Amino acid sequence: MKCAFFTLTTLLFCSSAMALPPDGEALFQENCSACHGPRGMGGSAPKLAGDASEWKSKTFERAVLNGVDDHGKPLKAPMPHWSGASFKADNGAKPSKLEVDAIQQYLHKQK
Repeated sequence: MKCAFFTLTTLLFCSSAMALPPDGEALFQENCSACHGPRGMGGSAPKLAGDASEWKSKTFERAVLNGVDDHGKPLKAPMPHWSGASFKADNGAKPSKLEVDAIQQYLHKQK
């Protein structure tokens, strides 16, 4: 009985320690769609699907995190998290590379 309890406890600990990959669609809808449109096709901010979604991942990440476009120039308008806010679910933390990659993958599917 002790062995079964130990095995079950170990399995529960290991499964909770393994993180699920970020949900790019959910992140985009919660943090980006108000300006970039529900599918990244543009709105008050530029279109991303089919444009920025095709950039190399480091270039896309640089745009999201540092406000620099694919030509190394500052974006026309800063995104909200640059002024001290962040992705809503992160409670003040900068978006992670995994989150940015997940958003780009979601946008890539929206062409």
